[in-house]
Amino acid sequence: MSGNLARKRNYVKTQILFVSLVLPCVVQAQYVNQGNVVSVTGDAEVKVIPNQVLLSLGVETRDKSLAAAKAKNDTAVRSVLDAIRKFQIDPTDIQTDVIRVDIRYNGSVETVVDHYVVEKSIAITLKDVSKFEPLLSAVLEAGANHIYDVEFMTTELRKYRDQARALAAKAAIEKANDLADAAGLKVVGKPTSVSSYSYGGGAWYGRRNSGGFNVAQNSYQGNGRGAAEGTIALGKISVTASVSMNFRME
Repeated sequence: MSGNLARKRNYVKTQILFVSLVLPCVVQAQYVNQGNVVSVTGDAEVKVIPNQVLLSLGVETRDKSLAAAKAKNDTAVRSVLDAIRKFQIDPTDIQTDVIRVDIRYNGSVETVVDHYVVEKSIAITLKDVSKFEPLLSAVLEAGANHIYDVEFMTTELRKYRDQARALAAKAAIEKANDLADAAGLKVVGKPTSVSSYSYGGGAWYGRRNSGGFNVAQNSYQGNGRGAAEGTIALGKISVTASVSMNFRME
C-alpha cells in the first residue's frame, strides 16, 4: 500500500516537472513566431475629367380628359425628341420609357376624378460633355418639365481605379519604411498581407422626382481645363483607393 502511494507521488512530481520544463519553451516559440509587424494603410486620389453624361428627364401633362392628357404628352415628347436629335446623338443613346398614368381625385369627393396625369421619361447618354448645357436648355424649352438625374462619369473608370490603387500601394510601402526607420528597424521582404478597396467615378446633379434642376456645386472640384462653356463648369471626378499592408521588421 505504501509502495503504491510512493509511486503515485513520484509520477505526479514527474508530471509537474515535465510541464514546468515544456511550458516556457511553448511560450518562447509563440513570441518568436509573432516577430515585429507593422500595419499601414496608403490612400490615393486621382482626379478625372468626365467624358460622358447620363441625363434622365420627363414630360408630364395634365387634363380632365385622359385622351387629352395623353395627346398633349405625345405632342410634347415628340417635340423633346426632335430637340435631342438636333444634337446628332446616336439613336441607341436615346431611350424612352413606357407611359405612366396617374388619377387625381376630387378633394371633397374621393370617388370623383378631378384630372389625369400622364408622364413619360427619356434617358439620354451624351458622349460629348460640351453639349450638356445647350442640350439641357433645348429639352426644357421643348417641353420637358422634369429633370430626374444627371450623372457625370468616365468610361475609363477601371483604368483610373488601377492608377489610384497603384499610388495607394506605393504610399503604404513608403509609410512602412518611414515607420521602420523611426523605430530603428527595417522592413524585411514583401508584405505578408494586402487588402484594398476603391470608390468614386461618378458625380450627380439634380434629384429624383424634382421639377427643377438643382446643381450640387460641391460635387466637383472646379477646373478650367476641360470645362464646357456656359454657366455650368465641369470639374473633375474623384477616384479614390486605399491599400492596407502588413510587413515584418527587424
